[in-house]
Order: sequence, then structure tokens, then C-alpha cells
Amino acid sequence: MLKNCTIALLLLAFVSFSATRTYAQGKIAYINMQQLVTSMPEAKRAYDTLQVYQDELSKDGQALVNEFQQMATKYQADEPTLKADIKEIRLKQLEAAKNNIDEYRARIEQKLAAREQELTAPILAKAKKAVSDLAAEKGIVCVLDSSKEIVVTATCEDLLSAAKQKLGIK
Repeated sequence: MLKNCTIALLLLAFVSFSATRTYAQGKIAYINMQQLVTSMPEAKRAYDTLQVYQDELSKDGQALVNEFQQMATKYQADEPTLKADIKEIRLKQLEAAKNNIDEYRARIEQKLAAREQELTAPILAKAKKAVSDLAAEKGIVCVLDSSKEIVVTATCEDLLSAAKQKLGIK
């Protein structure tokens, strides 16, 4: 009975040691995902598309700003001759126009963020898949993103050039 317990403990210790040793030998690499993604041709096209979209939205916003400026200029010119009730009404109109501009800017930011997400999601997915496939090919168990300001040691392998090559980026 004691012999069986001793053998079981030795076997358990051996299995634990082997598992720990195998895990400790896993390779870790790093990549600057931001640099990889921005070097992809799809990212350039997405940025250009987003810029055109932003310009279109900004034109509409500029029309609101121009309207507000005209109202403000007219109010300033007419202010000395306006009665108190009319002044109050015109000031409320100016405030409403300013609020419209602020609301429009907030909507523009939301629309731009949604459009950016829509355009970049497939690009990020493609880059992540390439890095994941590359890590599997090289037997790497963990890939750290160095663009996220993490500590990268000298013993890690940089996968950026290999990932660019896998994606056909020069």
C-alpha cells in the first residue's frame, strides 16, 4: 500500500513537472498592431473614405455656423435700437442656434465613430487573423501588442515584418 502511494506521488510529481516545463517553454512574441494596421492598403482606403465622409458632414455643420454668425452680426447691429422684449427673443434665438450647432457636432462625432468602426473592423480582423496564424505557425503561445505601451523584453520575437510579409505589405 505504501509502495503504491509512493509510486502515485512520484507519477503525479513527474506529470506536474512535465506540464510546468512544457508551459514554461512556450514562446512569446510582440507586434505593433497599430503600425501593422496603418501599413495595410485597406487602412489607407478606409481613412480616405472616412475623410470624405467627414468633409461632407462638416459642410452641413458650417452652414449652421454661418447662419449663427449672420444672426449674431444682425443682433449686434440692431441691439442699440431693440426693445427689451425683442432683445430677449433674439437672444433666445441665438442661444437655440448655438445649441443646434452643439447638437450637430455631437451627432457628427457619433456618426464618424460609427463609420470608422464599420470601416476598420474588417481590417483589424484581417490583421488579427494574420498575426494569429503566424503565431500558430511559429509555435508562439502569446503575442503582445507593443502599441499599447506594454513592457516588451529583449527575449520576445517581433512579428511585425513577418506579419507584413504574410499580408503582402512591402
